Amino acid sequence: MKRHRSINLTDFLTSVIAAAIGFSDSFIHVAIDSILVCVSSNKRSGRGGSYGKLVPLRFINGQEFIQHNRRMYTIPRVYHNDARILYLIYFYIPRFLDLPAGEKLHVIFHELYHIDPTFNGDIRRMGAVKSAHGFSKKHFDSLFQREAGRFQESIAHTEMHSILSLDSRGLYAAYETVVARRMKVPKPVMIDKIS
Repeated sequence: MKRHRSINLTDFLTSVIAAAIGFSDSFIHVAIDSILVCVSSNKRSGRGGSYGKLVPLRFINGQEFIQHNRRMYTIPRVYHNDARILYLIYFYIPRFLDLPAGEKLHVIFHELYHIDPTFNGDIRRMGAVKSAHGFSKKHFDSLFQREAGRFQESIAHTEMHSILSLDSRGLYAAYETVVARRMKVPKPVMIDKIS
């Protein structure tokens, strides 16, 4: 089998996300230039555990500042290609890579569906108590499941799907070099102490 020279995994996943945004009416509010894709490592592969996560870079309702215990906090700004980033999406490797293509797409759609419909840097809040998924993660997943399946059908005979179908061993066998963006999750920082 002929090996390709290299693949930038985070650039490839960004292109998949951009295609999903263009395909799905559920993501019409999402601007790809304000999303940065990164990877983080799992200690072990296998089933269970997290495959990805969305990190919002603003607080509730898109606020840039929040007061807590008489202190004011903000999240450091992140820029990429001169665009301000509002969301980071992390994929955990090799666990994410070892999913079948359809399940990889499910993870991508799941993380995108967490984005607030106003694209304000906050998450989509599904309930007062369990804000991320609401009363049921299964119900949350049902909100985008059909579109994720239709998207997979639309790319089924493309190179994109062929790459998504590779597991971690297959990816490293197919490419001489695999690179990806890694970045620490930005943490809120205190900017003022209120007396």
